[in-house]
Amino acid sequence: MAGNHFKSSDSGRPAVPPRPNGAGNAGTPGGAGQGGSGKRVSPGETAMFTALYEQSQKAKKTGRARGNVFAGGATSTSQPSGAPSAPANNAGAVNAANTDGNVNAGRAANNTSSSGGVGLTGNLGTIYTGASETGTFARLDDSGVEFAGSGSKEDYYDFGLNYGGDASSSSTSDGLVRHRHRKGERKKRHTGAIIAAVVAVLLVALGASGFMLLNSAKTVKSEAKEAVEIVGGLKDKVTSGDFSTLPDDAKKIDELCDNMKAETSSPLWTAASFIPVYGSDINAARTMIDALSDVSSNALVPMADNLSQATPGKLFQDGTINVSALQAVADSLSDSSKVFKSVNEKIQGIGDTHISQVTELVDKAKDGFATLNGAVDAAEKVAPVLPQMLGANGQTRHYLVLAMSNVEIRACGGFPGSRGVMSVTDGKLELGDFVKVDMMKEPLSPLPITDEEANLFTTGWGLTGFNTLGYTMGDVTMTPDYPRAAQLASDMQKAIVGDDIDGVFAVDPVFLQYMLGIVGGTQLPDGTVVDGSNAAKVLLHDIYWNYPVEEQDAIFAAVAGSAFNKIVDELGSSDIAKIAGAIEKGASEGRILMYSRNDDEEKAAKALGISGALQTDTSEAPILGVYVNNYSYSKMDWFLDKRVTIDSSVENADGSTTYRVTTSLKNTMTPQEKAEMPGYFQGHNGISQDIDDEVLRLYLYAPAGGSISDIKTSGSGSIEMNEATHDGLKVAWGGVHMLLGQDVKVEYTVTTSKDSGHKELKVRTTPTAQTFEQDK
Repeated sequence: MAGNHFKSSDSGRPAVPPRPNGAGNAGTPGGAGQGGSGKRVSPGETAMFTALYEQSQKAKKTGRARGNVFAGGATSTSQPSGAPSAPANNAGAVNAANTDGNVNAGRAANNTSSSGGVGLTGNLGTIYTGASETGTFARLDDSGVEFAGSGSKEDYYDFGLNYGGDASSSSTSDGLVRHRHRKGERKKRHTGAIIAAVVAVLLVALGASGFMLLNSAKTVKSEAKEAVEIVGGLKDKVTSGDFSTLPDDAKKIDELCDNMKAETSSPLWTAASFIPVYGSDINAARTMIDALSDVSSNALVPMADNLSQATPGKLFQDGTINVSALQAVADSLSDSSKVFKSVNEKIQGIGDTHISQVTELVDKAKDGFATLNGAVDAAEKVAPVLPQMLGANGQTRHYLVLAMSNVEIRACGGFPGSRGVMSVTDGKLELGDFVKVDMMKEPLSPLPITDEEANLFTTGWGLTGFNTLGYTMGDVTMTPDYPRAAQLASDMQKAIVGDDIDGVFAVDPVFLQYMLGIVGGTQLPDGTVVDGSNAAKVLLHDIYWNYPVEEQDAIFAAVAGSAFNKIVDELGSSDIAKIAGAIEKGASEGRILMYSRNDDEEKAAKALGISGALQTDTSEAPILGVYVNNYSYSKMDWFLDKRVTIDSSVENADGSTTYRVTTSLKNTMTPQEKAEMPGYFQGHNGISQDIDDEVLRLYLYAPAGGSISDIKTSGSGSIEMNEATHDGLKVAWGGVHMLLGQDVKVEYTVTTSKDSGHKELKVRTTPTAQTFEQDK
């Protein structure tokens, strides 16, 4: 800060600004002969301006002599020696270098009044050159008399001596610079400089942190990639039976996971997690790495040590299951169940992310851990009974396998069009030929059934009542209680063939298609390929449309048997994870069911969700059953569209919940399909209205301890509702007629038991031939 300043008059009289010199000597302030026509300049002002001008020139020369640069830009060497017009460097920040002996330095000595001191004195009085905004100022009036005043927010003039690049400065025509001071201006400028410096430091720090975080992320990514590659190798080693090196691999994975966890636990990552919006991505990555570390330390390493003690050899090879190895896998998964469940909860709890790559990884992690969690649940439930189910220790188990046809729909899935027996001894699988289903013959009589079963499932509707449920294996699946259906089927197998049956599996062509998509396809006798893209259509449609009636059942049995053999033979070379996924999907859709005469094994089947048993426990999660039976004696259910939707729910004070539900059925057949439909495909029940009439029975099973009420029916087809009971469950059922294009809609209220405690209602329903969206 420097400059010789003049203050405006306290009396309101304006300060005398420099006046144009007129035509005179360049570089000399106004004086005699310099006023020009009409421009009055007093002697006092002339003397004052002359003194100030000389003082300013001395100050500038001093600065130049010391090599200083006046603040604001260009050096003072650009100052002309002529008229004192404003120099090019009269705006800008104060040059810190101009501190020693320079009038611009703003030293304390220049900030006070003095006589003979650093400031200008004499007739001019004290000329203020300091930093303070108040002080003694002087000007001379026209007669040369000095008067003084003090104040703030005043106008001052100097000869171009910069004082800090004041934004409010302006030049007069004589080269004087007008400044306007305000209280606190210097303090604000100092505060602003400090803030700017702090921001600059922060930016540098953030830049360095960002670079360090990027390098850290690259390290984590590299280690994660290496861990994933080792995990991929582990899966191959497990399926191939190479267990000896599993502990070393597991320890390497654990080491990598520890490194990644340490890296992402650093303060750098912690700080990054607070970044708005994108901090959630950092937290997601840390959560996934923390989860992997838990799995590696507390599950993978113990599992590898356990598996290394198992009998070497492939889990599946040449139709044989390595019981020892599979048992070790199941036991290991079961022992680590708590770890996997805890980790799965962490992964599923990851919230929204914003970086696409992170979102993709999170989605994969959620899917992967959900699948793994399902496998762990299954292993935990099946591990105790697995050896005996696989015929360990030389025992032999016999399982009846039913291939169901969904185009002649039954409550449990479909008409068992063919059957075969699978035997297992020490894991060795042998599958007998698939043959047509049989019926009880004279002198054998039908197996006994209950009155409730006779009311709901016999052919008494429109005809004389006949116990087909206990007479033919093709109708045992009319009851939605699969353990009961399986018992009837195994008893019939014993009565007709003499086989002792330990358990019964039932699968449909849609599930076979899921499996063939993994193990590869098979062929019809004419060379037609049946695989993961067409198995359901070939078995449920094409056979009946393209082959003679007398060959159809035999072809169905041959293809079903071939598909099962393909699955058994190719298990060893197939992706276990994909097979597990297909089984899980089939089980969730009701396309694979299992029953065992052994109570412990049956409990395992129920725990796995493949028992198909009616839910009669009021304290468990409530289940609404929606089932369909075909009574047209046709294959027309290829055209059946069935859907169940829960429209609304209300929780009641007593612990029960009320739901409003809609079930809709539709016959999707077209006029062209009706015209081309083969005779064997058409309806044959005498009560059918036409060959395209879908004659069905719809069953609505209330949850245990609950009820179904407020039933309303509509649609272009017809339905007549009735009431019944079955094993303590309330049932609403009705006979349906639907010609092509017709539909039936049933709306009703479902109330759960108060003992269920507001547990969410689940729906179990008959799977159809088509993969329509249904029932969820």
